[in-house]
This record gives sequence, C-alpha cells and structure tokens, in this order.
Amino acid sequence: MRVRSQRLLFARSAFQRSLRLSLRLLGLSFALRAAPALSQVPERRELSGTPPPFVFGNVDCPDPKTVQQAVLSLVPAERHAVLARGVRVELEDLGESYRVTVWKDGTSVKKNYSDPARECDGRARFAAVFTVLTLMPPELGQEKLVEPAPEPKPAPPVAKPARVDEPKPAPTRATEPPPLTHLELSALYANAPAMLEAPNIHSFGAGLRVAIGRGALAGTLALGYLPNTQFELDGVHAELARVPLSIGARLRKDFDAWSFSGDLGLMLVAERVRATNLLTAQPQSSASFGLSAGAQLAHQFGRHFAPFLGVFVWFSPAPSELSALPQGALGNLPYLWLGGAAGVSFGL
Repeated sequence: MRVRSQRLLFARSAFQRSLRLSLRLLGLSFALRAAPALSQVPERRELSGTPPPFVFGNVDCPDPKTVQQAVLSLVPAERHAVLARGVRVELEDLGESYRVTVWKDGTSVKKNYSDPARECDGRARFAAVFTVLTLMPPELGQEKLVEPAPEPKPAPPVAKPARVDEPKPAPTRATEPPPLTHLELSALYANAPAMLEAPNIHSFGAGLRVAIGRGALAGTLALGYLPNTQFELDGVHAELARVPLSIGARLRKDFDAWSFSGDLGLMLVAERVRATNLLTAQPQSSASFGLSAGAQLAHQFGRHFAPFLGVFVWFSPAPSELSALPQGALGNLPYLWLGGAAGVSFGL
C-alpha cells in the first residue's frame, strides 16, 4: 500500500510540473506573437496624428477649422505630415467674395472666389480643394482627390431658394413726366428805334404766356400790355398804348436743370394814340399784324417753378399812320420793336 501511494504521489507531482511547463511555453508563444503588433502602435499613431493648425483667418465664412478638416479629409493619412512642413493657408472674407492664399516654402498662391449668397459650407469646400490642388503637384504626387473639379466655379452650384423668394426692394418711383402746361408771367421792356418816319419810343409793360406741350415742341399763346408811353414826332407830343397778342410755336432743349427755348409766332397788335399838346386831339385806335420771335433761358427749381430771362423782336410791316390837324400826316408808328423779359414760369 505504501509503495502504491508513493508512486501515485510521484506521478501526480510529475504531472503538475509538466502542466506548469506547458502553460509557460504557451504564454511565451502568445507573447512572441503579440510583440510585433505592439511595436507598430507608435508608428501608426505618428502617421495618423493630426498636424498642427495650418489654416488661419479672422473670419467665420469660411471657418478656418472647417477648411482644415476638409483638407485633411481630402489628403491621404500617410501624407498628413506634408501639411506640417511650411504650409500655411490664409482666409479673407470680402463680403460678396472671399480670398484664399496658400503659402508653401515662402511662396504664395492666391485665388479670389465670388459668392454673393455667402454659402459658408461651399466656401470651405472650394477653399479646401484649392489648397490641395495647389500643394498636390510638388508634394502629393498622383493621389486621387475626392473633388474632381480642378477649378471650382465662382458661383455656387446650387440655386438658393432664399435668394429667389427674397422680396425684391421696391422699385424707385418712375420719373414723373414734366408738366403739360407752363404759365409764364414776366415784366417787359420794349424799345422802338427811330426808323424812316417812325419815332423812337421806350415802353415798359407786362406779359402773360401759356405754353402747352411736354416734348421739345410746344404751342404758345401770349398776351402783353404796354401802358401809355410818351413820344414826340414832328413837334407833336403824344402817348401810345399797345396790347400785343401772338400765337405760335416753341422749340425747347433741356440741359440738366437749365432749358433754352426759341419762340416764333404771328402777332396782332391793338394800338391807341392820343396827342397831348394839341387843342383838339381825338384818340386814334388801330390794329396791325406782324411777326414775333424770341429766345428764353430758364433754370428749373423742382418740377413746377422756373425763373427765366428772355429777349424778343416784334416786326410790323405796315404800321398805322400818324396824323394831326392842321399839320396833316406826321409819320407812322414803329416798324420794329426790340425788347427783353424777366419772369417766372409755373408748371401745371
């Protein structure tokens, strides 16, 4: 019984020692297999590590962080180390456009993009593609990029509903047409030089003219009044009153706030003459026909008010004859009147 028990104890201890040795060998085998994989962990961390910031800009559209993440997503992981060696990207927000500047080894490449819609995500995408395309020939070889377009279009590819639906600003009020009718009030001065058998006469008065028309051509109707004016002819002193009435046409040209116009018309003049140094003198009334012409310069203040200066000529080819008793025929009224006018025009 003792011999068997000793053999049993010896076999048990031998079995235990062999089991421990097997376990140690198995553990060493697992350790050797695991060693190469652990040695590669630092290298993977170094290759996949994120480079320090290389995109800068005091702007929010595009955001520098978003641009850097987009660049990293376009560049293969094994090439990220290139971005940490002298690469700098600067972003500038210019309102309706933006500028991307890529620096590499002291040299820079700039690109401006138009983006009136201010699509910040699109700006970041275009900035990232431009950065990678700029660095690719010298640094990244023939790596295929996610974005296929070599040159992004300046306008955003997707139409913005917000821009379409945005209410347009109210259009400015259309320019109102000029007044159809102008009413002109003026003070008149007229001088008839002595000519043939006509006396020299100076006269002051007032005038009213109506011009109808918006364009360059307008119709006119004018009425004047020159009260009693003293004159002398062949020793006879007399006074003359005139009421000229004319109808005609006007040609007008505008220069900013100034306007120049010329008038031409037919004239009918009612005249009344009375001698003042004769014992018996009866007033004589007559009417004569003639032509009128004039020119006028006006300065517009607003649409309805314009002061003006003008000159005019009145011509009567057959003026009325002057006579007195006992002298008989003395001469005739003037053939020609030259004058000027100053007044204001009111647009109606």
